[in-house]
Order: sequence, then structure tokens, then C-alpha cells
Amino acid sequence: MFNINSRIFFLVLFLGSFSHAEVNVLLDENFDGELKKPGLGIGAQGGGVVDVSTDVSGVFGGKGGSLKATYPKGTGGIYGWASFDMKSYETYEVYVEFHAKLPKAKQGLKFLKVFGKREAPPLGTANTTFGLDYTGVSSGKGSMYQVSFGDGTTTTNDTQNVVNFDGTYPQWIGRSYGRAIVKTPEKKAFAAAEWGDKWHHFRFKVKFNSAVKNSDNTYTEINDGEYLVEIDGKVYADAKGLLNRHPSNGPIDKIVLLDWSQNIDEPFEIWYDNVKISTGGFQEDKRPAAPAAKLQ
Repeated sequence: MFNINSRIFFLVLFLGSFSHAEVNVLLDENFDGELKKPGLGIGAQGGGVVDVSTDVSGVFGGKGGSLKATYPKGTGGIYGWASFDMKSYETYEVYVEFHAKLPKAKQGLKFLKVFGKREAPPLGTANTTFGLDYTGVSSGKGSMYQVSFGDGTTTTNDTQNVVNFDGTYPQWIGRSYGRAIVKTPEKKAFAAAEWGDKWHHFRFKVKFNSAVKNSDNTYTEINDGEYLVEIDGKVYADAKGLLNRHPSNGPIDKIVLLDWSQNIDEPFEIWYDNVKISTGGFQEDKRPAAPAAKLQ
């Protein structure tokens, strides 16, 4: 017969046998020294400037460095980028987090894009955009009020569909409407005014839905795509059960911070720091190994 210590021992073994997805940190960049390799490739065109600043009056925590981008006034498209190549990881799921601030003029840009791979040109179609509004129509220029993506109707699969943070127009998610579970607990946008001049913490999860290629070259699609948007610990969107890629599209191709801006009516700057990219979960979710059970 088992005594109480034996039961505890076997319970520890039983609980320890559950496996969690392993968190694999692909990038942990704090800009406090030389850029990590492999890491972010940075650059700009059209008058924009992207570089690492060590100005203690602006950097995160008042020491080290932070990524700073400046965009000039202009009506046409102006680019800045900090791009991370994901090709070698062959993954359909990624977790991205960072701190960011928009300290002066509030303007819009793409902010964070997750590109999916295509086998034919144009390569690197943008499957998902977490953008800051450059129109001002919703909650002011610089606000974030939706996730933009494609539901896989076409191979280009850009940003024809959206999840609105205020919960409106749920049918705009496209083909998975009626099957997906979409939660928007805040029921509002992250408004431009909420930026202030302070740093904010952003966390994003992107999972492209699965698909199986059949023997007759058709596909069986599985609506298991996901998005999570968390800002300063508050969940603005938590969507599961989505169709969010064309079945012929490949894994995640690259992650891009900054990117395109337009309709800039006054110059602005945007800063990033503590950029973490991982698979299997967010970096802080990495669990320590279970302690070895002791025989009694």
C-alpha cells in the first residue's frame, strides 16, 4: 500500500510529466550595445532616419540605448524599418513584445507587420498589420484600433479583414465569422491621447491558420489562426479560430517594426526598446525545469 509520501512523489511525477510548448527566444534586443546577430536590419528612405540613440533624456530607463526613428512632414509614403528575418525558423506562430513611445507629435504608421511567405512574386505578402492610424478618423492620429489581416481568400492575402478593438462589425473578420471566438475586453481603441510622452509595453501573438494539402492539390483549411494584442497589461484583442492566410502561403517570412507612413502633417519620432521575438510563448512565460522529487 502507498503511504502519503509515496503518493506525493507520484503526484509530482505525474504533474511534471505534462509538457508545455518550449519557449524559443529568437531575438532579445535592448539596444544597449552592438546590435545582436542575427538581429534587426535597420534603415530608412524618403527622408526618414532610423538609428540607435544613446541620448539619456530619451532612452528607455535613462541609460543605454533605444531605437529611434524620425519621419519628416510629407504627403507621400515615407519608410523606416527594423526588420527581423524569420525564414530559417519555418514557423507559423510568433510572439513579439517591446516597449514603445510616441513622445511628441502623434502620427500614424504601420508600427508592426508580420509578413507571410509566398512561393511566387511578390514575395513577403503582409498577412497582418498592427498599425497606428494615420487618418485620424477613429481615435486620433497615432491610435491603434484594430488588427488588419487577410482571411486567405486570395494569395496576396494582405489586410482586407480586421478585428476592431471596440468589438464593432464582427463580420469583418471574413470567412471565419461565426466560427471564430473574438474577445475585445477593453471595448475601445488605444487612443492617440493615451501615448502621452511615456513608454508603453506591447505584446502581440500571431498564429497563421493550418492547412493540409490533399492528393488532388486542394487544401483542407483549419480555422485555428490567432491574434493577441496586449498594451500595458490590458488585452485589446484576443481572437482564436481564425482563417488568416491563404493555404498556399508558407510560414512567417519576416517581422518588421516601423515601416510605411503617409499623410504626415508634422514631423514625428517614435522609439522602441526591449524587442523580444520568440516562438512557443512570450519570453517571460519560459518555465523553469521542475525540481526533482525526493524519495522519502
